[in-house]
Amino acid sequence: MQPLRLTFLITSLRDGGIETVLLEYLQHLAEDPRYRLTLAIASYMGDLEVYRERIPEGVRVCYLVQAAPLVYVPQQRARRRLGGAIKLCDQLLANPLRRWLVQRGIQRLEAETDIFVDFDTCAYSYLRSIGRPKVAFLHFSLEQLMQQNARRMQRIGRMLPLYDRVVCISEAMRAEAEQLFPELGSRLRVLYNPKDVARLRQRASELPEDPRIQRPYLLAVERLEESQKDLSTLLRAYALLQRDYGVEEQLYIIGKGGSEGELRQLAEELGIAGSVCFLGFISNPYPWIQRCRLMVHSAKFEGLPTVMIEGLLLGKLIVASDCPTGPREILEGGAAGMLVPVGDASAFASAIHRLLTDEAYARELACGAALAAGRFTFETIAPQLDELFLGLAEGKA
Repeated sequence: MQPLRLTFLITSLRDGGIETVLLEYLQHLAEDPRYRLTLAIASYMGDLEVYRERIPEGVRVCYLVQAAPLVYVPQQRARRRLGGAIKLCDQLLANPLRRWLVQRGIQRLEAETDIFVDFDTCAYSYLRSIGRPKVAFLHFSLEQLMQQNARRMQRIGRMLPLYDRVVCISEAMRAEAEQLFPELGSRLRVLYNPKDVARLRQRASELPEDPRIQRPYLLAVERLEESQKDLSTLLRAYALLQRDYGVEEQLYIIGKGGSEGELRQLAEELGIAGSVCFLGFISNPYPWIQRCRLMVHSAKFEGLPTVMIEGLLLGKLIVASDCPTGPREILEGGAAGMLVPVGDASAFASAIHRLLTDEAYARELACGAALAAGRFTFETIAPQLDELFLGLAEGKA
């Protein structure tokens, strides 16, 4: 039997949660002789590709747009170093050529591919003319995206029926998809973001040479983008923890993003800047997760936040916003961690304080967390993954 040839498509390989999940899939599937993998990256992003070395050796990597003049502007846009005039010129002059190169690259890959996997659901316009089976992965709350960018979601909705399978990463997201796009019907699948537990624990054991990891701290690992995340509420909750509860643990925040300046300013205004450490991007956050007193996750909407899954698998207690979608499902409705209303700093502070001080309740949640964590391992998800790809290749419904 010939290996099934899977081509994963992604816009770029940077430092986001989608890329982290993609790498987990590649690392798992690359070890399975039934699959042969290609990773097609639309745009080369140079030194912004911080996870490049984590792509398994058995995965063929190809860039669809790599010429320096064509990738310069996307790279600078990612660094937030462009003015509006340059963006406009690039959109009018270079973008049509980039799109043509991506289209040509995907067409060339068709002869070497059994199934295309559009991992960030951004290649739909290029896949219309492709005759191979196609799988799309959705990573965010569809209702929230509809509210933020209705035109884009309507465009995606028109294209989703072109895919043979549409993967949602939570049951709540599938419910949204069924309501918004009922024509998808039996094409919808649910796959939780899986983790290799042995690899996760190995990386968590790699202690960094940073003395701050030895101090007691609360930890958030999130992109600093207030359009989706809600770290401003977390900072206000932490200020209440210091003022009303006398909490001594510092707050560490791992991540980077365009809202960092305003978040630092808010910490100054709240009088907590001396106790909040913005650690920036860390390629291996797992030792920090392993050693924190408590994980905290504050967001306005999600898909299925992988960092919360990693926290559960590393035995950490979590307080999270009860936002759409993901946290409630990961934490089993509150049986595996504490959920608080979105934007409620007082409730967030109270929940953190309770987990830090109520040992009996913390033990109860720890038992629930240990049971919940097993849903997110490859041992559990591998059969569903095989059904998705092998079943599709065999023409099963």
